[in-house]
Amino acid sequence: MALLGALSLSEIVTRIAAVLLFASLQGCILAGLARFMGDARPFHEKRLTLNPFVQVSVWGIISATLFALSWVRPIRYEPKDMRLGGFGLLAVLVLGLALMLALVPLSDFLRPLLLMLPRTAGYAALYVLNQFQLITVGSVVLNCLPVPGLVAGALWQLALPEHERRLERLVPIGLGLTFAAIVAGIIPNTASAILPYLRA
Repeated sequence: MALLGALSLSEIVTRIAAVLLFASLQGCILAGLARFMGDARPFHEKRLTLNPFVQVSVWGIISATLFALSWVRPIRYEPKDMRLGGFGLLAVLVLGLALMLALVPLSDFLRPLLLMLPRTAGYAALYVLNQFQLITVGSVVLNCLPVPGLVAGALWQLALPEHERRLERLVPIGLGLTFAAIVAGIIPNTASAILPYLRA
């Protein structure tokens, strides 16, 4: 693949490391917020964990490696169990994405600590941090789209509460179309335009 060939080995490795970090945090935050709102389903389905291999999507890794855009494995919610019902689910999704975005400027405070590491390790850690910020900003924007499989796609559970199985069948279609749109350039990565404002 020509695009893959344009990436250096260090870019590929650091993007994979960064997307694993992104997935572990995004999945755990969403599951934690759902638990806080009274929905125990993500907890029982083992999503309240920082284990990246529970949270990560294989296609999310591929997309992050090639385009610095990603998503986590879809989390299933029970809006009826949440405080405030549908508004509770909306709060989980909005806060979950907002907290991930807030981690971008907060992670800048790690830079002085990473520079204290041995030179090679410090530079590698800084590169992973840069890739994490890039992937996080672009992915938060991407996951605002109400596409089944993305974070905001969980809103369909409010519109079609009795059709969970049908919605689950739409997830691979939604993510496939999303990936195709990213490849075609229809969905751009907006991180480079937004990052300077978060770092100011």
